[in-house]
Amino acid sequence: LERRGVSREMIEVFGLGYSSAGWEDLTRRFGEKGIPQDQMEASGLVKRRGEDSGFYDYFRGRLMFPIHNESGKVIGFGGRSMRDEDQPKYLNSPETPIYKKTSVLYNLHRGRDSMRKLNRAVLVEGYMDVIGAYSAGVTEVAASCGTALTPKQVSILHRLADTVVVNFDPDKAGANATE
Repeated sequence: LERRGVSREMIEVFGLGYSSAGWEDLTRRFGEKGIPQDQMEASGLVKRRGEDSGFYDYFRGRLMFPIHNESGKVIGFGGRSMRDEDQPKYLNSPETPIYKKTSVLYNLHRGRDSMRKLNRAVLVEGYMDVIGAYSAGVTEVAASCGTALTPKQVSILHRLADTVVVNFDPDKAGANATE
């Protein structure tokens, strides 16, 4: 994060963290806290190994970005790999009863008041794009977490602002999504 220019203040503001590289560290902690296995699995943070063979941690050795709903409650996570050999580069929480990726915009809970006040939203692709813009004073920023912008996400933005500035990556996928 330091190499990417993310300050300690922004690490705190965005609640960034790190997931252990162990395969069962979180699963074990959930068990120690008495969390039932069905709830562990429903969280999207652990995955079932197979028929009655236990669970493993979904996020391992990743920089973690909490994803909030519009009211600010954590509903999912994005995890960025820290090593080139760990793929995919970004891993998001799976769909859960409370996290529907197509209906969520990253940072909306922080950006919505500025969007209303300025009547403008700045839409970017990912977590680090949001943090960079926010750090530079562009607080009316949110991310679609990829270039798959959905009608539901557009509707959410339209409810908050009449103008949307799209700042997706200048690659082919970003250009197509912007169009």
